[in-house]
Amino acid sequence: MRLHATPHEIALGCAAGVFAAFTPFVGLQVLLAIAIAFLLRVNIPAAVLGTFAGNPLSWPAIWAASYLAGAWVLGLDPAVSAEHVSQSAALLAAAAADPNPVSLDAAATTLRPHVLPMLMGSLLVGLIAAALSYYPMRRAVGSFQRRRQLLASA
Repeated sequence: MRLHATPHEIALGCAAGVFAAFTPFVGLQVLLAIAIAFLLRVNIPAAVLGTFAGNPLSWPAIWAASYLAGAWVLGLDPAVSAEHVSQSAALLAAAAADPNPVSLDAAATTLRPHVLPMLMGSLLVGLIAAALSYYPMRRAVGSFQRRRQLLASA
């Protein structure tokens, strides 16, 4: 896949995708990345590629960092017991396996106190991750484009 844009447009598009990947909106992250890239007038395919920073392997670390950062920002006690995590996972699995009103209500009740800290933390952690991804990506894209131009002119 070739991305025809400036290094800045590609790097900022990728950073938009990385930011979206750090939000807790699994399933909507690509749409969010596209919307951000469109608003910033940067490379949309790069934004979509940037969302791959969030995946099943990285989500536990992203979510833990987001929750802790959000609890810190909001001045909340971030302590969550292993028993609570296990119980929450069981309720979520039950709601996913059989989405009836009772299981969905139990899952929502369990998640409700964690939504605001997760959301606030994901904004902070996502902005930091996006900023950290921008400069290396811009340098890599610029390097690649210069090398490609040199090869084309030789």
